[in-house]
Parts: sequence; structure tokens; C-alpha cells
Amino acid sequence: MDLKRTILAVALSMAVLLLFQMYLAPPPPQGPGAPPPAASPVEPGVAPPAPWVTGAPAGEVPATPAVPVRHAVLENDRVTLRLSSRSAAIVEARLKEYRETPAPESPDVRLLAAPAGTDLAGAVRLLEAIPEWNQVYEEVEHRPDRVTYSWTSPAGIRIEKTYSLAPGRYDVDVDVRLRNGAGAALRDRLGLLLVQDFAPLEDSYSFTGPAYYRGGDFEEVKIKRIRDGVQAPANISWAALLEKYFLVAAVPSSPEGTSLRIGSHLGQDKVAEVELLGPVFDLYPGAEATFSYSIYLGPKLPAALAPLGANLDHVAHYGFFHVIAKPLMVFLNAIYGVTGNYGIAIIILTTVIKAVFWPLSARSFKSMQRMKDLQPKMQRLKEKYGKDRERMNMEVMQLYKTHKVNPLGGCLPMLVQIPFFFALYKILLGSIELRHAPFFLWITDLSDKDPYYITPIVMGASMLLQQKLTPMTGTNPTQMKMMMYGLPAVFTFMFLNFPSGLVIYWLVNNLLSIAQQAWMLRRAEPAAA
Repeated sequence: MDLKRTILAVALSMAVLLLFQMYLAPPPPQGPGAPPPAASPVEPGVAPPAPWVTGAPAGEVPATPAVPVRHAVLENDRVTLRLSSRSAAIVEARLKEYRETPAPESPDVRLLAAPAGTDLAGAVRLLEAIPEWNQVYEEVEHRPDRVTYSWTSPAGIRIEKTYSLAPGRYDVDVDVRLRNGAGAALRDRLGLLLVQDFAPLEDSYSFTGPAYYRGGDFEEVKIKRIRDGVQAPANISWAALLEKYFLVAAVPSSPEGTSLRIGSHLGQDKVAEVELLGPVFDLYPGAEATFSYSIYLGPKLPAALAPLGANLDHVAHYGFFHVIAKPLMVFLNAIYGVTGNYGIAIIILTTVIKAVFWPLSARSFKSMQRMKDLQPKMQRLKEKYGKDRERMNMEVMQLYKTHKVNPLGGCLPMLVQIPFFFALYKILLGSIELRHAPFFLWITDLSDKDPYYITPIVMGASMLLQQKLTPMTGTNPTQMKMMMYGLPAVFTFMFLNFPSGLVIYWLVNNLLSIAQQAWMLRRAEPAAA
């Protein structure tokens, strides 16, 4: 087996995977002629399509009475929420600890701030009795940390919603109180709605769109699926609208009996609406019932998500290699706690990982060196048995056995390290801790590309030097040139627009590999003499 071809295949596979994630284009929007979902009766386990999807053309909302719409503000030390009396919903959140850009004068990050004004969180409806969602409520109480809205239907069903914001939290408590003032019993379900326009939020590196958690499973719903609609039966622990670094999530007081509906808002391809539907209830005339939720509007920060429970911290997930990435992120944060600089923390973490894998790397280098030493004998075997493939393979295996060389010895240690590379790749690509985190000089944001492309170019040069120091096996000049010059060129091109934190990790890893290889070559020279 030609070890060189194996190493080339592994390296090119990594390059293809990175290029695929970097340049995978979002799917084209579906045409406006897609048929709307058909209406269905209320059932305990299934969410019916919302009437505002099937009953109004795109870009319009159902008509409402000419009642003045008023706004209220809730605020604590972390977030400022703006609420509207239309739908009695949250229509904007400003995060005081996060800026739009690294500049000191940059405005706070805004959530639920689509230009079209469709974004909101907390609108409610009764599927049968009150299928609309955008009534204008009356503000009956307003304190800095608490706002209460009230609306009564023509039939006498009263909806009262109270938003309460505690200090130091990104989540707001929502209590929905129903009173049946009608003359007949009410059998219905309550739906709580989240709406967000994802057109300005799409990201090539990270998932953006609706997500939910049910029965221990975390599910992401791609934007291209929302027009067809997605339904999930009970028991839903939470539903969310995810951006790269932030989210809006609704958490019911109990997942039991809570189902989910996801669709496109007013038929707009990239405007998603997520509706949590509670269990079926019976409310007799004069009776009251209260339903409680928490709505989180903030960063994908595990420490901020954990107090809500319900496994909401799964939104800070690192994909297939999460089991490796999570402890690495904990270690990176611990180093940052000492150094105060995530760039230095990345360098230290890379050095520690390199030290852990030092024995494997050394074994790989020695194996490749032995394979290189066998090349003259391999060439003679090819000249002697080139036409007899079976005899050629037998002689090659005997050669490996005689010299105690494993043809995979140089490749397997590399394969062991690949999961750690991809785990770090996910960490450095999407962790909010690195957002706007400065390193030094011109690198003011480790989550953004190097503005002058200095680090990716230096990384490419280091990779070229590393290739020159790596023992080359095989006799095909084209393959050798591909390994020597092709891979550094491909990786340099890929890393031009990668976050500078990821480039620094790769650069430091290359420099440490060069130092290790140079040290081993120096040790090998006296032994050869």
C-alpha cells in the first residue's frame, strides 16, 4: 500500500469537508405557487396550521380595529425589551453586554429587529375560540420590571398576559391568564408564537433557523423546510429561533401535552413562525386558568441558559464532535480566566493538545521515515516484479515484515487527531465567547477574518515548510508536487476568510509540528551516521 496516497487522501478529504461547510450555498427559495397546508381540526397531539398562514396573502396581516398601538419597555442590567400592545408581544430586545461591532461606539445587539417589523415573541391565540393573534390589548399595569396586558373577545373570553423581568437575567416570565366570561364551556388549546425573519441572519458557517427539543432529542429545522411546515407531537421541552450567536426561545412550564408547529409566516420563505401549543383544557363559564412560559432572548451562553433548565443549553451544541468539543471549550475558558486573552488561550490550548499527541506524532514521523528508507528496495521490486502483481504484493509484504514496518503507521496517528481538529474547528468557528474577542495589534476580533490576511499567508508558508520536512514516500513526481505545493495553496485559500482564531490555532499547530520534525531529524542524523 502506498502510504503517500493514503496521507494525500486524508488531507484532501479534510480540505473538501472544510470547503463544503465554508461555501455551501443556501438553497434557493421555493416559488410563490407552493400550495398552502390544508386546515385540520384541533387534536390533542397535533398542531393545526395557523389561519394567518392560509387566510392572508404574503406581506399582509389580518385586519384589526383602529385602536392606538402603544409600546412599553422592560429593562434590567442585561437586556432592554420593547413590547407592543398589538398582540401584547415582545417586538425587540437590546442586549446591553453585546455590541454589533467591536467598536466602542457600536450600538447594542438587537434581536427581533427585522426591517419589515414582523418579528415578535409571545403572541397567543386560542385555536378554536380566538384563532387570530394580533388583537390590540389594553395595558393595565406597567412597572420597570413588570407589564400586564388585557383583552376581551366579543364572546367574553378574557386574555390577560403579564411579562416579568428579573435582575441579571435574559429570560422573561410570561403568565397567560384566561377567564371564560362566555355562557358556554370552552374546550380549546393555547398557542404561543415566535416569529423571526431569517433573510438578514443567514450564515455560511453556522445553522440559523427554528429548533426544538423533544424527548431528549435536539432538532434543527432548515429554512427551506418551513414552507412545507413541520409538526412535532408532545412532549416539547422548548422551541427556539437560532442565530449564529444568539437565540429567542420559548419554554413552557411543563412539556407534557405541549406540541409544536413550524411554518412560514404569511407565506414568506425565510420568515419562520414557531408555535408552542399547550394541552387541551376545559374551561367552564366563570372559571379561570393560567399558563406559564419563559421567553429567553440572549446569547448562546451555557451559563445564561442553564438556569432555565429544560436542556435549553443544547443550543450551544458543537455537532458530531460535541463530546470532545465541550470539555475543550471548558478548558479554553479556564485558560482565558488566567490569561484574559482568548488568542493566548488558543495558543496554550494548541500547545497542550500537541504535547498530548506528541508520542503519536513521533511514531507517525518514524514510520514515514522508515517507509522513505525502503523506497530504493521498493523500486527494485517494482522493476523486478512489475508485471506480476500478485508476486509483487507478496514481496512487498515480506519486505514490510522483514524490516518491521507498518504501512499505516504514519497515517493512523493522524486519523486519531482528526476528531480533535474538527472539535476545535467548531469551537473556534461558532463560540460566542470568541465574538469580538481581541488578540493583539490588528487582530481585534478572533471570530472574524484577518483584515490584512497576514496570518493565513504565514500559515500557508509554515505548511509549505512542514511539507518540506515531512518524509515523502512514493516515486510519482506529480504526487510529490501535489503534497509539497498543492496542499499549502489549497489550505491558504480556504483560511483567507476563516475566523482568525481558527487560523491562529492552525498556524501554531504547524509551527509546533515543524519544531518537532526538525528535532527528530536532528536526532535521526547521528543515528544514521
